[in-house]
Amino acid sequence: MSERSFFHGTLVLIASGVVTRILGFVYRIYLSRLIGAEGMGLFQMVWPLASLALTFITAGLPVAIAKLVAEAYVQRDRVRIERVVRLSTVVITVMSVVVALCMWGMRGFVLHHWFTDTRAYWTYEVMIPIVVVIAFSSIYRGYFQGLQDMSPTAWASIYETIARIAIVYALAGYFIRYGIAAAAAAAMAGTVCGEVVGLLYLAWQQRRRGRLTQLLPDAPARSFEETRQTLRAIAELAVPVTVSRLIWSLLWAVEPVLVTRALLHAGATQSAATAMYGQYASMAVPLLAFPTVITSSLAANLVPSVSEAVAEAEGQRVQRRFVQSWRVTALIGLPLSVVLSVYALPLSQVIYHDPGVAPILEVMAPAGFLIYIQGPLTAILQGLNHASVAMAISVSGGIIRLALIWLLAAQPHLNILGVAWASTLASALTVVLYCVCLARYIGWPVSTSDTAKIAVASLLLLVYFKAIAPVPSHLSGGPLLAALTGGFLLYFWLCCAFRVLTSQGLARIPRIGPWLAKLVRVVPFAV
Repeated sequence: MSERSFFHGTLVLIASGVVTRILGFVYRIYLSRLIGAEGMGLFQMVWPLASLALTFITAGLPVAIAKLVAEAYVQRDRVRIERVVRLSTVVITVMSVVVALCMWGMRGFVLHHWFTDTRAYWTYEVMIPIVVVIAFSSIYRGYFQGLQDMSPTAWASIYETIARIAIVYALAGYFIRYGIAAAAAAAMAGTVCGEVVGLLYLAWQQRRRGRLTQLLPDAPARSFEETRQTLRAIAELAVPVTVSRLIWSLLWAVEPVLVTRALLHAGATQSAATAMYGQYASMAVPLLAFPTVITSSLAANLVPSVSEAVAEAEGQRVQRRFVQSWRVTALIGLPLSVVLSVYALPLSQVIYHDPGVAPILEVMAPAGFLIYIQGPLTAILQGLNHASVAMAISVSGGIIRLALIWLLAAQPHLNILGVAWASTLASALTVVLYCVCLARYIGWPVSTSDTAKIAVASLLLLVYFKAIAPVPSHLSGGPLLAALTGGFLLYFWLCCAFRVLTSQGLARIPRIGPWLAKLVRVVPFAV
């Protein structure tokens, strides 16, 4: 994978991710104002079970599809690509039917023994079809990712988000008259419909621009490997990813139950516990996780890129990808951590009209970089054929996180802040383990000087926000937007002056690189 194709695919995913995140925030803002933190808590209680079901169905296959299709496409092995997709489709079809039937058959158990708030039952029932739809979408997404054609995936995400917002706006707005539980279920129905729109678009694009007879018209009629070799290649990556995601999905499914029970143990009422979990999971975490639109785009391209570099014995390219991922994550993550820490209260007030979200953000935001870098580090380990190592680290961090949640959230003086502290401490430990393992496999090529310069620029940004541009929480979004604009202009100038951003480096970025390079050249003290 060339530098240009790597950056181009990443930029396409970043652009679509930013659009869908912005649209998603509009959706969450509307929904949170309509049904409140309590309703968002009901909605959020169901998602971990959906994630658990999806892990059973997909079994880590999207990552394996992307990796193997990328390798076979370079080798012009059309038969192997067809075999990978066919085997994956069979597995997902069978698992979809089995899991959907199990979820429907176990709905009584879920109602009486899983949910701490039985009002989430309607949302659970409506959610069941979504696991099948997303599972089939994952085949197309992995296929296009392997072809290094990110546009269909990007546009599918945008159309899915637009459809979801429109349908949720109509359904939830109507059903709120019947109560919070009905509105939460209606919101889930809109989400299901949006996913169907995305799936239909991907299927259409596959027929339009993804036919192998058009992409590889002169490919040999026979594959370079046998069927059992293809199965082994799929299993080598899919099994560790599956186990990791399965355990994480199980941990995530346990989280709302554990959190609410810990909060009840600390003395909160059922309604208050549900509302606090809604503030944490549906408001604070999505706001904090916004920069993952960039790191998840990097991770999506890192697996095939690193895999190709390993196959060609180009260790320096692997190190370069590591440095690029670390640098981009630091450039984005450190200043946004400052913003979310300093302006936690005004952001919570302006976006959600709920100041109770601010204390959660104030705890988690300083460690934002540690949350953002985990995706790229995991992808690099998977590309290095150390998926089992990534699995062990991820699972260990998840288990420690749940243990800390129970210990801290049950403390009356912490309550939901205990969950925030648990997530922060577990993220720190996980990143340390990732870095130790990567240093062992490929060394530590990250420039300490560059990271220190970015950190200094972020600290100066903190000084600017605190001393020059404080924003009271009771003001409208205008002063907040003005302060953010001034702060990021200052941060951009500092990065140019410190030569973290240079015209030569930015010029290598496809499409927007030359324009950015011209902009940097007119910045004082920049090169």
